[in-house]
Amino acid sequence: MMTRNLIILFVMSVCLFTTGSCIAQKSSTGDWQSLFNGKDLTGWKMLNAEHRVEVKDGVIIATTIPGQDNGFLCATEQYSDFVLELEVNADLLLDNTGIQFRSLSNPEDRNGRVHGYQVQIENRPPHLSQWSGAIYDEAGRGFLYLVEDDPIRQKAYVQNQWNKVRIESIGTTSRVWINEIPISHVVDDKIMKGLICLQVHGGSHAAERGEQSVYARNIRIKTENLKPAPYDDIPVANHVPNTISPQEKQQGFELLFDGQAGKNWRDVAQSSLPSAGWKIENGAVTVSSSGAASPIAMTTRKYGPFELKFEFKVHGKEGIPGIEYYSDGQPTTKRKALYGRFAIDNYKQFGKINRDIWKEWNLGVIKAFPDNRVEYWMNGYKILEYKRTPDQAKNGYILIDAYPGEPVSYRSIKIRELKK
Repeated sequence: MMTRNLIILFVMSVCLFTTGSCIAQKSSTGDWQSLFNGKDLTGWKMLNAEHRVEVKDGVIIATTIPGQDNGFLCATEQYSDFVLELEVNADLLLDNTGIQFRSLSNPEDRNGRVHGYQVQIENRPPHLSQWSGAIYDEAGRGFLYLVEDDPIRQKAYVQNQWNKVRIESIGTTSRVWINEIPISHVVDDKIMKGLICLQVHGGSHAAERGEQSVYARNIRIKTENLKPAPYDDIPVANHVPNTISPQEKQQGFELLFDGQAGKNWRDVAQSSLPSAGWKIENGAVTVSSSGAASPIAMTTRKYGPFELKFEFKVHGKEGIPGIEYYSDGQPTTKRKALYGRFAIDNYKQFGKINRDIWKEWNLGVIKAFPDNRVEYWMNGYKILEYKRTPDQAKNGYILIDAYPGEPVSYRSIKIRELKK
């Protein structure tokens, strides 16, 4: 018994004199766990390609090998909700790399191809893109969040130096910061648990530029006692249909269409919904001009300066999303394609990402500011900007329809009023 007590006293003494206390040692790191020991690649594995990876001076150095496909250095454990922090750097000729999270690699799916969410890290010239911190669906849907027309966020990542990246994934919400600046905010429920990886770009990038390296250090993760960071005012890309996220709610957005009923809408000629050419099913409203005298619906109240967000799908190349605003609501008023064809034609001209806009849901945004400026956005790109004249209406109804041609479906229609 005396021997056992002596052992306990000895252990307590070691704790007190070497670390202050065993409890203090645990709390000094809080709930953070290191994902990289700074010495070797224990707990990591290379997938999809055999690029060269080594550890030197506490840094992971992953170097592209020309002729190889994209490779991914992945932590062996999968994570669902977490906060991840690390520092990254990349050779200037690497073009781009990325940090995968909630990603999958299944042998039965494309021979184990890593796919899932990725934080984009870029070394491209500014005239091409400045999308570091954007969220990309690797080997999937492509970009879920772009960083356009915001110099502060676009310049958060500094080339050729260490940058601190923070990724917060809690529930369906994933947020990214670079050097303490909030960059992207995505709400999506496609993958809720998966791998964390460092992308090593192969393919044409490596073939053109030769061996280039990406560097990572101080990688740590927190999976318990998670609390979302305070909400901010950067745009939210919400890919869960007909929902308002907490940050969108804080920003003042409300749903105009919940995917089930049209309580905020009415026919321009009567107090009820359009009797023809208007169908609600599968969480969307589909509008068609065929066989309908007036398939135009307008909001039940007027809106002043606003930001309107909506998803739309055109069912053929003759479909035009007819969004009108500041309307007087009179049935005899001449219709105006105030979003419609402008959006599609300009997106095809200015959009940098190849996307089949005829088969996929597209995100549209109209911002009508108090100073009469109006901006049109589509799939993350600002595609048009103009200024209304002072004599034009300061408020009015919002209308949705489909111009003569093929049907158009809408969902996730939400609005907030703008004060500045």
